[in-house]
Amino acid sequence: MLLPDVMHILVPAVWGLSALVTALHFVHMLQLSSYQPPGYLRWFRRHGVDALARLVWVVPTLFLWLWRDDRVLYALVFFYALLAVVARPLRKAKKPLKFTSRVIRLLVTLALLFSAVSWAVWRFRPETGDRWLPLILLGLGYLLTPLWVLLANLINMPIQKGIETFYIRDARRRLDTHPGLIILGVTGSYGKTSTKHFLQRLLSEKYNTLMTPGSYNTPMGVVRTVRERLLPTHEVFVCEMGARHVGDIKKLCQIARPRHGLLTSVGPQHLETFGTQEAIANEKFQLIHALPSGGLAFLNMSSPLVKNHPLNRPAVRYGISEETDHTLDYRAFDLKAGPEGLDFSVETKAGETARFSTALIGRHNVENITAAIAVAHKLGVPLARLVSAVRTLKPTSHRLQLLTPAAGLTIIDDAFNANPEGARIALETLAGFDGLKLLVTPGFIELGDRQDACHEELGRQAAVVCDFVALVGVKQTEAIVRGLTSSGFPGEKLFVGETFQECMTAVRDLPADGRTKFVLLENDLPDHY
Repeated sequence: MLLPDVMHILVPAVWGLSALVTALHFVHMLQLSSYQPPGYLRWFRRHGVDALARLVWVVPTLFLWLWRDDRVLYALVFFYALLAVVARPLRKAKKPLKFTSRVIRLLVTLALLFSAVSWAVWRFRPETGDRWLPLILLGLGYLLTPLWVLLANLINMPIQKGIETFYIRDARRRLDTHPGLIILGVTGSYGKTSTKHFLQRLLSEKYNTLMTPGSYNTPMGVVRTVRERLLPTHEVFVCEMGARHVGDIKKLCQIARPRHGLLTSVGPQHLETFGTQEAIANEKFQLIHALPSGGLAFLNMSSPLVKNHPLNRPAVRYGISEETDHTLDYRAFDLKAGPEGLDFSVETKAGETARFSTALIGRHNVENITAAIAVAHKLGVPLARLVSAVRTLKPTSHRLQLLTPAAGLTIIDDAFNANPEGARIALETLAGFDGLKLLVTPGFIELGDRQDACHEELGRQAAVVCDFVALVGVKQTEAIVRGLTSSGFPGEKLFVGETFQECMTAVRDLPADGRTKFVLLENDLPDHY
């Protein structure tokens, strides 16, 4: 019969297209996991059941396949598989899938793999005598879509390595053509992005300065910055260096070859991949160990894990201390912090002192600004010029950034902060505002065995400061709820929603009784959490 013959071709073909569309979601999760199989598999362990539930439509389709002689049922098979293609909207994402060259190569490889399965289904169609083999191929082939993505990533790995090696060599060649370029590496568990922006502004008082934009703190992000943005006129390159795995900083140093290095902090972040804070400290200090003998190492002595880490080389030490501390080369003191901004003094080891002021909020920004002052001053920018430059500093997006979207509502956007120490400082900042104090947060991620304890502490801290708390995610925030309730926080002042939008609606609908609402947005989980 003609219709079944046609359907024997169309059903596997449409199945392959449907599988490819379904794979986009898993490719997106792989991209958000930095294409690292361990991170992707951690996501799958957390959300695997929900992910597989998206694929259950294939089950009735497979059973329909068994009725190989019924034209109507063959048509239903085709219609059902086609519907899975055209009616499967991609989930709206905070950070959508970027169709980079790497993703396109992944999708091409997946298309070839799915085509092989489709060919096998057509080759062993029911009329050849084996009715169950097509069923197994279609069923397992579709339900194993998450693993197909991993397989495609593995197949493409040699190609990807070759491409990365080419671009890295080209970036190194470009850097070698700038022998006078001052390269400054910046790393830390937190504070590095804000400090990078402050450095760019203060160093621009004397130098033509380039910095890695946005979150370009990965090897290929640094390579891309060098290849696309570095000009012969640049005199300083401020290179942010991020790390989620052991060896990341070393690889970045091999690419950028920094002359100077700045370590802003070491704290409990990415414990899921590093295991311990000591391992994090060892990784961050790889930047300091990679510096040449004449290079300057800038260390934040207000970070205990930085201060106590053994170091066998000279360093420029900075920090906050109200008492004279001769171990500090740059000491911030007489700090006044409030909703209007920050005022503080900085004293050099040589006794030179200057008073600084900025509209930035948050005590931690004094450390970040002092770091930038120390670097710029050591590189020849006078303190007097830095005073006026600090006045012009602007907050980095989503890092204690004040927004006023409506009358009577002020948002303190700290959505990029994702660590316990930063949250504590943000709550301390919120406490300084005169009005209704509200918190919206999903908590932290990647803290390993410490996550529940850190969440409970966050709940206890919020109970002291906040008039209302909205938590994003029921399961994710259970420990925060325990911390709140153990501190006597009233249940009627707590809202737990599944989405950020639900929480913001609860906050907006909350009666203000004539007071200004100050809403602290603390962290914003990426799509794979």
